[in-house]
Amino acid sequence: MTMIQGFKMAFFLWHGLDLQGSRISGAFQFPNRIEARRKLLSRGIFHIHLHKIPHYQLKSPVPLKELVTILLQLERLQKSGFPLNQSLQLIISETKNHRLAYAVCKIRQDLQKGLSLSQAWLAQPGLPEMVGLLIGVFESSGRITEGLRHLLKFFEGELQLRNEQIKLIYYPIVIGMLFLLLGSGLLIFVIPMYKSLYHRLGPELFWLTRLLVKLSDSVLNKPLLWSTSLLLTGAAIVLLFRNFGWEKIRSWIPGFGGLDSLSRMLLYSRSMELQLKSGVLLNDALFQAEKLFSGSQQNKLKRVRKEIASGVSISEAFNNCSGFPDSALKHLSLVQSVEDLRIGFERNVKFFEESLAHNMSKLNAMLEPLLMIFLAILVLAFLLALYMPLFQLGEWV
Repeated sequence: MTMIQGFKMAFFLWHGLDLQGSRISGAFQFPNRIEARRKLLSRGIFHIHLHKIPHYQLKSPVPLKELVTILLQLERLQKSGFPLNQSLQLIISETKNHRLAYAVCKIRQDLQKGLSLSQAWLAQPGLPEMVGLLIGVFESSGRITEGLRHLLKFFEGELQLRNEQIKLIYYPIVIGMLFLLLGSGLLIFVIPMYKSLYHRLGPELFWLTRLLVKLSDSVLNKPLLWSTSLLLTGAAIVLLFRNFGWEKIRSWIPGFGGLDSLSRMLLYSRSMELQLKSGVLLNDALFQAEKLFSGSQQNKLKRVRKEIASGVSISEAFNNCSGFPDSALKHLSLVQSVEDLRIGFERNVKFFEESLAHNMSKLNAMLEPLLMIFLAILVLAFLLALYMPLFQLGEWV
């Protein structure tokens, strides 16, 4: 990390008013807040608001929803004829995510130093490289607004895919939370009310009721242990999401792994179609698109790129190494040029969209009845645990 006079530099986003009363923003590095505020005051900036950006956040990928919002604002402002510098200042003032506002500030400052928008974008860690690459292509042809529109459409499609898959998981999560609340209420409030009644039955007490009584006693007698266990479980879940990410965890859920693979193949095809249509070189397009995958599938696509670079035909390279389904490879089997490849990926986009929609509707149709059966079994178990002892007492009478 940068050092000045032995101090570690911290990253700050600041907002303030200049001597004319205009609201301005910026991003810089200083050892601490006091030094940063003193520097801004010496420049005639008042009513200062400083936001420290943790170093790890600067390297973490920008959330997809925030990226779509930024591209949407930038595309609309450019379409309306606003100067780029003014557009970025308006975006900074509207962005609530301080880490993203810091990145946009740095882009604006790099533009003022003479860099192009694509160069300034690529200089920021955490921002997608593909965006900077495509912006560079559209800048060179004077079609920056058109390029932003294409990028916005691509990332909106990715966000929609993600939201549709998340919706499928909402229902199981709601059912699980409902079960947790009902179970907790049963153990803490209901079971203790009937404990004296249950003790009368002794060893003849229904086995499920006996199990719930023991669990209720454990929760009430050892609240610290259970509270600690819940906190540790929550911390473990947070660490799991932070280390692996939502996409990786989602792929572990039965039924969602196939959806994740299909959605990434769809995004890969969309990415290739967009880049080739925009004039990006084939090798650069393949390099950027393969980043949408990870693990073994990414390695397969790397081999595709290397084979094409070594002189193997495009169709043969994809057939040998890509790992795509045969139905998708048919659209790439007769590729003789980059234009043919773009058309092939355009057809693959339609194929993967249809496959993904079919699989999602199929999974949704399976999830609902399975969850209803699961919930019915749990409710039945609770009812049996509560009422079987009453029936047993009735037999005694």
